[in-house]
Amino acid sequence: MKRNVGRIDGRIRIVVGVAVAVLAFLVATGEASVPVVSAVGLAVAGVVLIVEGATRRCLLYRILGIDRCPME
Repeated sequence: MKRNVGRIDGRIRIVVGVAVAVLAFLVATGEASVPVVSAVGLAVAGVVLIVEGATRRCLLYRILGIDRCPME
């Protein structure tokens, strides 16, 4: 699968993924509470964002036919 996420978008996904993973840790330890969302759900979302940002590939973009990656 070819890249379909641009460099800036990829970096933003990594930063947001780390922030969501930290929030998941805080929820799991009881330091913070988030209504309706579990720590496991947040952790999974964080990992998905980090992996998508690092590989610059998004399955949802592929399904929808979106390509945000400039020609390399």
